[in-house]
Order: sequence, then C-alpha cells, then structure tokens
Amino acid sequence: MLLLDNGTSYALLGLRLPPDCAFVGSINWGLIGYLVAALLGTLTAAPDRRHLLFLGDGSFQLTAQELSTILRHDRKPVIFLINNGGYTIERGYLGRTEQYNDIATWAYADLPRVLRPDTTARSFVVKTPADLAEALSTPNDTLIFIEAVMDSYDAPVAVMTSSDTGADIDYGPRGPQHRDNVQLRPA
Repeated sequence: MLLLDNGTSYALLGLRLPPDCAFVGSINWGLIGYLVAALLGTLTAAPDRRHLLFLGDGSFQLTAQELSTILRHDRKPVIFLINNGGYTIERGYLGRTEQYNDIATWAYADLPRVLRPDTTARSFVVKTPADLAEALSTPNDTLIFIEAVMDSYDAPVAVMTSSDTGADIDYGPRGPQHRDNVQLRPA
C-alpha cells in the first residue's frame, strides 16, 4: 500500500508501480491532511500488507492524532514525513515567503514515544543520504517513522509547475504571481 500526500504524490507521475501495489493519494483533488487517517484505514482493511506513507509536515499536523491509534493497535507502517517547515506546495502557488505558509515546529520523530511510551517503533531524523541509508537498513518488524528534514523551498519540478499553472488559472496573466520572488520556480 502506497499512500502519498498531495505534494509528494507528484513524485508518482510517470512511476511504474508493481501490479500488486495499491495507491492512495489526493493529487486529483488537492486535499491535504487526510492521509494519516487513511493510513489507519488501509492498515485496518489490509493488515497483512506493507504500508508506506509519504506526507508533508503541514498535512501531518492536521490529523497527527491518528498516529496514536495506529500505535495502540500495534500496526507497523513506514511513515516518511517531509519536514520542510510548512506548506511548500502553497509557497509555490503564491506566497513563497509569506508567514501563513509556515507551521509550528514539532519534534516529529519523538511523537511515537510521546503517544505510546512503551512503543517499539523506531524513529529517525534524516538530514543526509547516509542518515537515510541507516534508517532504511533497519528491520521492518515495527512502525518506522522517518522525519526527512528538507529546505522550505525544495520541491519537485512537477510541484512548482503545477503551482505556477494553478496561480495562472486563479489570478490570470496579470496576477500577483508574476512579481519577482513570489513563487517557487524551476531552475
């Protein structure tokens, strides 16, 4: 089971998945914040499958409490949380440096232990490729929570392009998105 948040789901475009891989995402309606709850649902519906969740910190903060239920039922997904300090997809749309796209700083990797002190979950804070390699080498016998720390403006080209297109649709060719340094732009 592969669950991808709105921003991270753009990485799926063009990716060939194995025939038995199921995908849950929100790219087609641009919804954020439901995937932790959706993960609980897929874990309940298909407990024998491996579940991988990729989501951003802004989306996670909307339904983070469902992690408590996942831990209470001793489910064992792998959660990749992209910590980029806010709503990067919205920074690309309009508001690159606007404070309304920033979110509160959380110690995400500590949450499994906060929500269930006796958990066997493994948590990692990943800042380098070596950190990621270490996290990915851990046994898959419990919940794995990987907090990947990234720059606030780091986004796939597909996200930036989609954000630019969305702003053009909403605001038109003379809209505020055409001012310098208002949006994320592909290099």
